[in-house]
Amino acid sequence: MEVDITEKVQRVLKFGPIAILVLAVLCAGGVWMYQHSQKGLTVYDANVASTMVSVKAKANGTITELVVQDGDHVAAGDVIAHVKADVTDEQIAQLEQNAELARQNLAQVQKGQTITVPSAAPAPSSASSGNSQAVANARARLNRMNELYEMGAVSAVQRDQAAADLAAAEASSAPAPSYSAAPARTITQAPNPEAVKQAELAVKQAEAALENAKQDAQTTDIVAPVDGTVYFDGDATEGATVKAGQALASIGDDADVWVEAKLSPAQKDSIRLGQFVSYTIGGKKYEGTVTDIKDPSEAEETEKAATEGSDDSDGDDRLTVKISLPKDEAAALRPGMEAVVKFALAK
Repeated sequence: MEVDITEKVQRVLKFGPIAILVLAVLCAGGVWMYQHSQKGLTVYDANVASTMVSVKAKANGTITELVVQDGDHVAAGDVIAHVKADVTDEQIAQLEQNAELARQNLAQVQKGQTITVPSAAPAPSSASSGNSQAVANARARLNRMNELYEMGAVSAVQRDQAAADLAAAEASSAPAPSYSAAPARTITQAPNPEAVKQAELAVKQAEAALENAKQDAQTTDIVAPVDGTVYFDGDATEGATVKAGQALASIGDDADVWVEAKLSPAQKDSIRLGQFVSYTIGGKKYEGTVTDIKDPSEAEETEKAATEGSDDSDGDDRLTVKISLPKDEAAALRPGMEAVVKFALAK
Protein backbone atom coordinates (compact mmCIF):
# COMPACT_ATOMS: atom_id res chain seq x y z
CA MET A 1 0.00 0.00 0.00
CA GLU A 2 1.53 3.27 -1.03
CA VAL A 3 1.51 6.19 1.43
CA ASP A 4 1.53 9.72 0.13
CA ILE A 5 3.97 11.71 2.29
CA THR A 6 4.07 14.73 0.07
CA GLU A 7 1.94 16.73 2.42
CA LYS A 8 4.11 15.81 5.42
CA VAL A 9 7.30 16.77 3.61
CA GLN A 10 5.81 20.09 2.59
CA ARG A 11 4.81 20.71 6.19
CA VAL A 12 8.35 19.92 7.44
CA LEU A 13 9.92 22.17 4.84
CA LYS A 14 7.54 24.93 5.77
CA PHE A 15 7.85 24.76 9.56
CA GLY A 16 11.30 23.07 10.03
CA PRO A 17 13.45 26.23 9.82
CA ILE A 18 11.11 27.97 12.25
CA ALA A 19 11.42 25.10 14.70
CA ILE A 20 15.22 25.16 14.44
CA LEU A 21 15.25 28.91 15.01
CA VAL A 22 13.01 28.54 18.05
CA LEU A 23 15.27 25.81 19.42
CA ALA A 24 18.37 28.01 18.96
CA VAL A 25 16.65 30.89 20.75
CA LEU A 26 15.70 28.60 23.62
CA CYS A 27 19.30 27.32 23.93
CA ALA A 28 20.71 30.84 23.86
CA GLY A 29 18.18 31.90 26.45
CA GLY A 30 19.17 28.97 28.64
CA VAL A 31 22.83 29.91 28.43
CA TRP A 32 21.98 33.54 29.19
CA MET A 33 19.89 32.54 32.19
CA TYR A 34 22.67 30.28 33.49
CA GLN A 35 25.28 32.99 33.14
CA HIS A 36 23.08 35.53 34.86
CA SER A 37 22.25 33.09 37.63
CA GLN A 38 25.92 33.33 38.59
CA LYS A 39 27.76 36.26 40.12
CA GLY A 40 31.17 36.85 38.66
CA LEU A 41 34.48 37.34 40.44
CA THR A 42 37.14 39.06 38.37
CA VAL A 43 40.86 38.95 39.22
CA TYR A 44 42.84 41.61 37.39
CA ASP A 45 46.34 40.81 38.66
CA ALA A 46 46.59 37.19 37.47
CA ASN A 47 49.51 36.14 35.28
CA VAL A 48 50.92 33.33 33.21
CA ALA A 49 53.21 31.14 35.32
CA SER A 50 55.45 28.18 34.61
CA THR A 51 58.34 26.10 35.88
CA MET A 52 60.67 27.81 33.42
CA VAL A 53 63.96 29.21 34.76
CA SER A 54 64.99 32.81 34.16
CA VAL A 55 68.47 33.43 32.70
CA LYS A 56 70.06 36.76 33.69
CA ALA A 57 73.02 38.87 32.58
CA LYS A 58 76.04 38.74 34.87
CA ALA A 59 77.26 42.28 34.21
CA ASN A 60 76.41 45.49 32.40
CA GLY A 61 77.27 45.18 28.75
CA THR A 62 76.15 44.59 25.18
CA ILE A 63 74.78 41.42 23.60
CA THR A 64 77.25 40.55 20.86
CA GLU A 65 75.68 37.29 19.68
CA LEU A 66 72.61 35.12 20.22
CA VAL A 67 74.00 31.62 19.75
CA VAL A 68 70.59 29.91 19.56
CA GLN A 69 67.24 30.95 18.16
CA ASP A 70 64.05 31.68 20.04
CA GLY A 71 62.21 28.38 20.55
CA ASP A 72 65.31 26.16 20.20
CA HIS A 73 65.80 23.25 22.59
CA VAL A 74 69.04 23.34 24.61
CA ALA A 75 70.75 21.22 27.24
CA ALA A 76 72.00 22.48 30.58
CA GLY A 77 75.39 24.16 30.10
CA ASP A 78 74.86 25.10 26.44
CA VAL A 79 75.90 28.64 25.52
CA ILE A 80 72.87 30.64 24.41
CA ALA A 81 74.38 34.15 24.09
CA HIS A 82 77.56 36.24 24.41
CA VAL A 83 77.67 39.54 26.31
CA LYS A 84 80.58 41.99 26.20
CA ALA A 85 80.86 43.72 29.57
CA ASP A 86 81.24 47.51 29.81
CA VAL A 87 84.62 47.53 31.59
CA THR A 88 87.45 49.68 30.20
CA ASP A 89 91.23 49.33 30.59
CA GLU A 90 91.25 52.64 32.48
CA GLN A 91 88.76 51.32 35.01
CA ILE A 92 90.84 48.20 35.60
CA ALA A 93 94.01 50.32 36.00
CA GLN A 94 92.24 52.48 38.60
CA LEU A 95 91.06 49.41 40.50
CA GLU A 96 94.61 48.02 40.45
CA GLN A 97 95.88 51.28 41.92
CA ASN A 98 93.17 51.21 44.60
CA ALA A 99 94.15 47.66 45.58
CA GLU A 100 97.85 48.59 45.79
CA LEU A 101 97.14 51.63 47.97
CA ALA A 102 94.98 49.48 50.25
CA ARG A 103 97.83 46.96 50.64
CA GLN A 104 100.32 49.73 51.41
CA ASN A 105 98.00 51.19 54.02
CA LEU A 106 97.61 47.77 55.66
CA ALA A 107 101.38 47.32 55.84
CA GLN A 108 101.75 50.74 57.47
CA VAL A 109 99.01 50.09 60.01
CA GLN A 110 100.52 46.71 60.91
CA LYS A 111 103.87 48.39 61.72
CA GLY A 112 102.26 50.66 64.28
CA GLN A 113 102.38 54.44 64.54
CA THR A 114 105.72 56.21 64.94
CA ILE A 115 105.65 59.72 66.44
CA THR A 116 108.29 62.23 67.52
CA VAL A 117 107.88 63.72 70.99
CA PRO A 118 110.03 66.70 71.99
CA SER A 119 112.21 66.04 75.04
CA ALA A 120 111.50 68.20 78.04
CA ALA A 121 114.13 70.94 78.53
CA PRO A 122 115.49 71.68 82.02
CA ALA A 123 113.06 73.93 83.83
CA PRO A 124 114.37 77.52 83.95
CA SER A 125 114.84 78.99 87.40
CA SER A 126 112.55 81.92 86.66
CA ALA A 127 109.62 79.94 85.20
CA SER A 128 106.29 81.09 86.47
CA SER A 129 104.16 78.72 88.47
CA GLY A 130 101.29 79.19 86.01
CA ASN A 131 103.36 78.17 82.98
CA SER A 132 104.81 75.20 84.87
CA GLN A 133 101.32 74.01 85.69
CA ALA A 134 100.32 74.32 82.01
CA VAL A 135 103.29 72.18 81.03
CA ALA A 136 102.40 69.58 83.66
CA ASN A 137 98.79 69.45 82.46
CA ALA A 138 99.87 69.12 78.82
CA ARG A 139 102.28 66.33 79.67
CA ALA A 140 99.64 64.46 81.67
CA ARG A 141 97.18 64.83 78.80
CA LEU A 142 99.75 63.45 76.31
CA ASN A 143 100.37 60.43 78.53
CA ARG A 144 96.63 59.81 78.73
CA MET A 145 96.17 60.19 74.97
CA ASN A 146 98.99 57.65 74.39
CA GLU A 147 97.15 55.17 76.62
CA LEU A 148 93.85 55.78 74.83
CA TYR A 149 95.46 55.41 71.42
CA GLU A 150 96.90 52.01 72.37
CA MET A 151 93.37 50.94 73.31
CA GLY A 152 92.00 52.28 70.02
CA ALA A 153 89.83 54.87 71.78
CA VAL A 154 91.35 57.91 70.05
CA SER A 155 92.90 58.57 66.67
CA ALA A 156 96.53 59.29 65.86
CA VAL A 157 95.54 62.85 64.97
CA GLN A 158 94.21 63.47 68.50
CA ARG A 159 97.31 61.99 70.06
CA ASP A 160 99.65 64.04 67.86
CA GLN A 161 97.71 67.18 68.76
CA ALA A 162 98.32 66.45 72.46
CA ALA A 163 102.05 66.13 71.71
CA ALA A 164 101.99 69.43 69.87
CA ASP A 165 100.16 71.10 72.79
CA LEU A 166 102.87 69.90 75.17
CA ALA A 167 105.61 71.26 72.94
CA ALA A 168 103.85 74.62 72.75
CA ALA A 169 103.39 74.76 76.52
CA GLU A 170 107.06 73.98 77.12
CA ALA A 171 108.16 76.58 74.60
CA SER A 172 106.08 79.31 76.23
CA SER A 173 107.08 78.45 79.80
CA ALA A 174 110.77 79.29 79.49
CA PRO A 175 112.97 81.96 77.88
CA ALA A 176 115.25 81.07 75.05
CA PRO A 177 117.71 78.59 76.55
CA SER A 178 121.43 79.19 76.54
CA TYR A 179 122.11 75.47 76.33
CA SER A 180 121.80 72.99 73.53
CA ALA A 181 118.33 71.52 73.19
CA ALA A 182 118.01 67.80 73.93
CA PRO A 183 117.17 65.61 70.92
CA ALA A 184 113.53 64.72 70.37
CA ARG A 185 112.35 61.21 71.30
CA THR A 186 110.84 58.82 68.74
CA ILE A 187 108.04 56.58 70.03
CA THR A 188 106.50 53.65 68.13
CA GLN A 189 102.99 52.78 69.20
CA ALA A 190 101.73 49.19 68.94
CA PRO A 191 99.33 48.48 66.05
CA ASN A 192 95.70 49.30 66.76
CA PRO A 193 93.74 46.00 66.35
CA GLU A 194 90.63 47.75 65.12
CA ALA A 195 92.61 49.79 62.60
CA VAL A 196 94.33 46.62 61.35
CA LYS A 197 90.95 44.91 60.97
CA GLN A 198 89.54 47.80 58.94
CA ALA A 199 92.64 47.95 56.73
CA GLU A 200 92.44 44.19 56.04
CA LEU A 201 88.77 44.56 55.06
CA ALA A 202 89.64 47.42 52.70
CA VAL A 203 92.25 45.22 50.98
CA LYS A 204 89.77 42.37 50.53
CA GLN A 205 87.15 44.69 49.05
CA ALA A 206 89.60 46.36 46.67
CA GLU A 207 91.01 43.03 45.46
CA ALA A 208 87.50 41.58 45.01
CA ALA A 209 86.42 44.60 42.95
CA LEU A 210 89.51 44.22 40.78
CA GLU A 211 88.96 40.50 40.25
CA ASN A 212 85.30 40.99 39.35
CA ALA A 213 86.19 43.71 36.86
CA LYS A 214 88.79 41.50 35.20
CA GLN A 215 86.27 38.69 34.85
CA ASP A 216 83.61 41.05 33.51
CA ALA A 217 86.06 42.47 30.98
CA GLN A 218 86.11 39.15 29.19
CA THR A 219 83.30 38.12 26.82
CA THR A 220 80.71 36.53 29.10
CA ASP A 221 79.08 33.29 28.06
CA ILE A 222 75.41 33.10 29.02
CA VAL A 223 74.65 29.42 29.53
CA ALA A 224 71.45 27.44 29.99
CA PRO A 225 71.00 26.38 33.64
CA VAL A 226 68.55 23.59 32.74
CA ASP A 227 67.37 21.54 29.78
CA GLY A 228 64.44 22.98 27.88
CA THR A 229 63.15 25.38 25.27
CA VAL A 230 64.68 28.89 25.04
CA TYR A 231 62.43 31.94 24.93
CA PHE A 232 64.40 35.19 24.69
CA ASP A 233 63.06 38.34 26.28
CA GLY A 234 61.77 40.92 23.83
CA ASP A 235 64.72 43.24 24.60
CA ALA A 236 67.32 40.49 24.17
CA THR A 237 68.58 41.19 20.65
CA GLU A 238 72.08 41.41 19.21
CA GLY A 239 73.54 44.85 19.88
CA ALA A 240 71.17 45.58 22.77
CA THR A 241 72.58 46.88 26.04
CA VAL A 242 71.82 44.96 29.22
CA LYS A 243 72.29 45.51 32.94
CA ALA A 244 73.58 43.11 35.56
CA GLY A 245 70.72 40.95 36.79
CA GLN A 246 68.49 41.69 33.79
CA ALA A 247 66.51 38.67 32.54
CA LEU A 248 67.57 37.71 29.03
CA ALA A 249 65.60 34.50 28.50
CA SER A 250 63.47 31.79 30.07
CA ILE A 251 64.32 28.11 29.67
CA GLY A 252 62.23 25.08 30.54
CA ASP A 253 59.27 22.98 29.49
CA ASP A 254 57.10 25.25 27.34
CA ALA A 255 54.16 22.88 27.78
CA ASP A 256 54.19 23.28 31.56
CA VAL A 257 52.47 26.69 31.59
CA TRP A 258 49.36 27.80 33.44
CA VAL A 259 47.46 30.87 34.63
CA GLU A 260 47.83 31.74 38.30
CA ALA A 261 45.36 33.88 40.26
CA LYS A 262 45.15 34.91 43.91
CA LEU A 263 41.88 34.81 45.88
CA SER A 264 40.99 35.76 49.43
CA PRO A 265 40.37 33.00 52.02
CA ALA A 266 36.67 34.04 52.18
CA GLN A 267 36.24 32.90 48.57
CA LYS A 268 37.65 29.42 49.17
CA ASP A 269 34.27 27.70 49.28
CA SER A 270 33.25 29.28 45.94
CA ILE A 271 36.17 27.71 44.03
CA ARG A 272 36.51 24.02 43.32
CA LEU A 273 38.79 21.77 41.34
CA GLY A 274 37.61 21.26 37.78
CA GLN A 275 35.60 24.50 37.75
CA PHE A 276 35.44 26.19 34.35
CA VAL A 277 37.09 29.63 34.18
CA SER A 278 37.28 32.28 31.46
CA TYR A 279 40.23 34.64 31.15
CA THR A 280 41.77 37.16 28.80
CA ILE A 281 45.46 37.41 27.88
CA GLY A 282 46.70 40.06 25.47
CA GLY A 283 43.16 40.85 24.40
CA LYS A 284 42.39 37.23 23.49
CA LYS A 285 39.83 35.18 25.39
CA TYR A 286 40.51 31.66 26.66
CA GLU A 287 38.79 29.06 28.77
CA GLY A 288 40.27 26.59 31.20
CA THR A 289 39.64 24.69 34.40
CA VAL A 290 40.89 24.99 37.96
CA THR A 291 43.60 22.33 38.31
CA ASP A 292 44.98 23.17 41.75
CA ILE A 293 44.14 25.28 44.81
CA LYS A 294 46.87 26.03 47.33
CA ASP A 295 45.78 27.29 50.74
CA PRO A 296 48.74 28.82 52.65
CA SER A 297 46.97 28.35 55.98
CA GLU A 298 46.90 24.58 55.46
CA ALA A 299 50.54 24.55 54.42
CA GLU A 300 51.41 26.68 57.46
CA GLU A 301 49.66 24.27 59.81
CA THR A 302 51.55 21.34 58.32
CA GLU A 303 54.83 23.22 58.61
CA LYS A 304 54.13 24.24 62.18
CA ALA A 305 53.42 20.64 63.13
CA ALA A 306 56.72 19.60 61.57
CA THR A 307 58.74 22.41 63.20
CA GLU A 308 57.03 22.48 66.59
CA GLY A 309 55.26 25.78 66.16
CA SER A 310 57.83 27.82 64.26
CA ASP A 311 56.25 30.46 61.98
CA ASP A 312 58.08 31.36 58.77
CA SER A 313 54.99 32.57 56.89
CA ASP A 314 55.42 35.52 54.52
CA GLY A 315 52.07 36.96 55.65
CA ASP A 316 50.19 36.38 52.37
CA ASP A 317 47.12 34.31 53.27
CA ARG A 318 45.52 34.41 49.80
CA LEU A 319 44.67 31.23 47.91
CA THR A 320 46.77 30.41 44.86
CA VAL A 321 44.54 29.07 42.10
CA LYS A 322 46.12 27.29 39.15
CA ILE A 323 44.13 27.35 35.88
CA SER A 324 44.85 25.29 32.79
CA LEU A 325 45.78 26.71 29.40
CA PRO A 326 44.73 25.22 26.06
CA LYS A 327 47.53 22.91 24.96
CA ASP A 328 47.68 24.40 21.48
CA GLU A 329 48.09 27.91 22.96
CA ALA A 330 50.58 27.20 25.75
CA ALA A 331 53.67 27.61 23.58
CA ALA A 332 52.56 31.09 22.46
CA LEU A 333 52.08 32.43 25.99
CA ARG A 334 55.12 33.55 27.93
CA PRO A 335 55.54 33.40 31.71
CA GLY A 336 54.82 36.77 33.30
CA MET A 337 52.14 37.84 30.81
CA GLU A 338 49.24 39.54 32.57
CA ALA A 339 45.82 37.90 32.60
CA VAL A 340 42.32 38.96 33.63
CA VAL A 341 40.47 35.98 35.09
CA LYS A 342 36.72 35.71 35.68
CA PHE A 343 35.23 33.06 37.93
CA ALA A 344 31.50 32.32 37.92
CA LEU A 345 30.40 32.05 41.55
CA ALA A 346 27.08 30.47 42.46
CA LYS A 347 24.66 32.80 44.22
